[in-house]
Amino acid sequence: MSLKAIGDEELLDYVVEKDFEDTVSRIILSAVGQFPEGIGKVKLSRLLRAKDPGFVISSRPDVRDMFGRLRLLDPDQVLDFMESLVRLSLLDIEDPEFPRLVITNKGEKALCSSKLIPAMIPWPLPSKDVPIPVDEDAYDRLKAVRNRLARESALPPYCVASNLTLVEMVNRDVSTIEELITIPGIGPGRVERYGMPLLSALHGI
Repeated sequence: MSLKAIGDEELLDYVVEKDFEDTVSRIILSAVGQFPEGIGKVKLSRLLRAKDPGFVISSRPDVRDMFGRLRLLDPDQVLDFMESLVRLSLLDIEDPEFPRLVITNKGEKALCSSKLIPAMIPWPLPSKDVPIPVDEDAYDRLKAVRNRLARESALPPYCVASNLTLVEMVNRDVSTIEELITIPGIGPGRVERYGMPLLSALHGI
């Protein structure tokens, strides 16, 4: 199956060195604009977080690497970003019963303008220095087990391990408790409670 790139080359040449929030806003607007009948929020969220097998942000590796940070966001965070564009009237919601996002005239004009898009987001985006997982499958396994452990303990997922901690586990390819305890943000108490399940998930055991 061929992949469809959602960002046209001219847009990506413009945004790749720009403000990240403005860049993500433009990528969302560009993506929505490629669906004349609109696109559902969940589908768009999956596409932006590289979870839709039919789409990529770009065929260019440098651009894909930059937008890899979107994979670290939770679906609710990406939905918040979309809502900020709706509040700015850059996107609109059609058919509330089966809601689909469509780009507005104002959104199309924003894409053609060099003025920064003032998306107001109540959480910080991962910084440009944040690493992305080198093994997406291992990261997804870790995240699923981390979320299950959090539910079983009636805790928010970050109380077990943050997304960035999971990325470090993947990128360092830790295989022992001794190596795991050196990962920032996990600590001896969490390693004692959650270390073995996380290590097993990392290595697909």
